[in-house]
Amino acid sequence: MKRILTLITLVVSMSTFSQETLDLKSVVEIAKKNNPSILLIQERLNQADAQKTLARSPLFPNLSWNLAGIYQKDAIYTGSPRFDGDPYNFYSSDVKLVQTIYQYGALDAVTEADYDKKIQLKQLEIAERNLTQNVIDSFYRFILNQQTLENLMKNQEIMQKALTTTNQRYNSGRGQMLDILQVKTQLALIQPQVDQAKNQFEIAGQQLANFMGQKEHSGFNIKGQLKALLLKDVQKYIDLKNYVLPEYDVNQLQLDQLGYTRSVTLGKEYPTVRLIGDYIYSNYKKPDLFSDYSNAWAIQLQLTIPLFSGLSSFSEKQILESQGSQLKISKRNLENDLSLKQVSSFKNLQSSEASLVSSTLAVKLAEESQAEATRIYRLSQIDFLQFLTVQQAALQAKTSLDLLKYQNIIAYSNYFVATGQPLSVLVNILTNDKVL
Repeated sequence: MKRILTLITLVVSMSTFSQETLDLKSVVEIAKKNNPSILLIQERLNQADAQKTLARSPLFPNLSWNLAGIYQKDAIYTGSPRFDGDPYNFYSSDVKLVQTIYQYGALDAVTEADYDKKIQLKQLEIAERNLTQNVIDSFYRFILNQQTLENLMKNQEIMQKALTTTNQRYNSGRGQMLDILQVKTQLALIQPQVDQAKNQFEIAGQQLANFMGQKEHSGFNIKGQLKALLLKDVQKYIDLKNYVLPEYDVNQLQLDQLGYTRSVTLGKEYPTVRLIGDYIYSNYKKPDLFSDYSNAWAIQLQLTIPLFSGLSSFSEKQILESQGSQLKISKRNLENDLSLKQVSSFKNLQSSEASLVSSTLAVKLAEESQAEATRIYRLSQIDFLQFLTVQQAALQAKTSLDLLKYQNIIAYSNYFVATGQPLSVLVNILTNDKVL
């Protein structure tokens, strides 16, 4: 069933977009720019960039300069105190250069940090996909609540007109006071439903604003409608040969990274070769500190061989092996979970599509019955109980169809995620004004 495209005014947290008309695509774009969860992961990505630079720094020379001025006195008991044991000044300048020539795992540390960045990029992709899915849910839940509220208010208006008709029938002697009381009872029962629907409508709007990353309240327009998507129309946009499952990619990246982590962790157990250069100035007089007679220098090639570290390497190897086993188990569990989601989401699509066909027919028949019941009730050919039954059936049919359309959209959202299809394609389909 086609509906006229409506502009729904929502009071939510979005002062900068006051008076603007936002469709689903616009809301998704705003959410990606302003949502705190996305901003947080983007900062983690910046941190990963800095970590990569930090991991590369040990590959470069380490240059330091120590400058000291000491006032001291040697002990006389040593037998050879300087300046006969009197206090004296001592000044020194030491420039030291340390360059690592070989350290096992040094280059792997850079690669390990690079994998951290790759993983964060995938985490950002997952966060944006989840946010888009949440926005789709919240966007159409808001429209669903709007439709529910409109249906209840229309039903309330019908009951108000029925009360006028019932009063006319009573005044003309063709009706009973019981009918008037029944109509008033129904009006009293509808009002709490209307109030509850308004609350749900406002809550859905606030939730949508939260996803958009806003707090201050202001009015703006939402442009959208509940669509009945059919698989035969959407199928041409789905490519099951080319898909992206970022959770699976993250797991694989972590498995690949673990090999480099092992090299970095166990690298300290291997010999290290360093080139050390030391240029020293020392003198007892400050003006003569940098004279040609005060300098000394040394160059050495240093080999460090670890011999014993308390058997820590065995524990570290066990930890790394356990981490590898955990990632492999997670990979198998992830594959099973994705397979289940793909099957269940597809079955939900088929089920929702079948229900939409019958529900659309039910609404069409209910609307015809509603119009006929209103006509013959005015002519006093049916009593209020029959009239009420028809109105309740029509309300139930319309509400049921709106709910099925909402569930159909959510089913497509879940199917796109489960099969690795970009949600941007679904957003474009839903934003298109043409009803599929």
